[in-house]
Amino acid sequence: MFVGTTEAASLLSISAQRVRVLLQEGRIQGARKINGRTWVIPLYKGMPRIAGRSRGPKPRWRSCKHCGKNTIHFNRPNIGINRNNKNTELHVVSAKRGSENLAKGHEIDIHGPCRIVYRPEKPHTCGATVWIETLATATVYNFDGKVKRVDSRWIWEWEEEEIWEINKTNIDELIEAS
Repeated sequence: MFVGTTEAASLLSISAQRVRVLLQEGRIQGARKINGRTWVIPLYKGMPRIAGRSRGPKPRWRSCKHCGKNTIHFNRPNIGINRNNKNTELHVVSAKRGSENLAKGHEIDIHGPCRIVYRPEKPHTCGATVWIETLATATVYNFDGKVKRVDSRWIWEWEEEEIWEINKTNIDELIEAS
């Protein structure tokens, strides 16, 4: 698998400029320039290989594999409360990375491949035995009109009307172009 300078910087927890300096020094193993402009960096066990130097301080970047995997959880107690009390609007779906809650809502769109995991013998850190894992971007819809887009690294938030306006302008542009 290959990544660019920005992705490599994210994996190493350093700046993209520092990655470019390492590339100029020839310290990232297997890196090549394509099209005379774009760097392509190979990954070994999920990380770029950086050649060490004999002088100076030791590098501080993480040598462990970074995983931007998101998990989608369903809150069973809130589902029961919503079923019994017809007018409650408790969040029943949450997108998490590790133990950190990224977004909560009532509806979710996963824009790519995902898998459903059932592990009663080895539950998730939060205690769930069934969850969805994905590296793809997910859009979480909330009862109050908020929409959060959860990527493997970033989170965006906006109102549903703004998404409609963005999609509507793209649709109008496509109609005009055809």
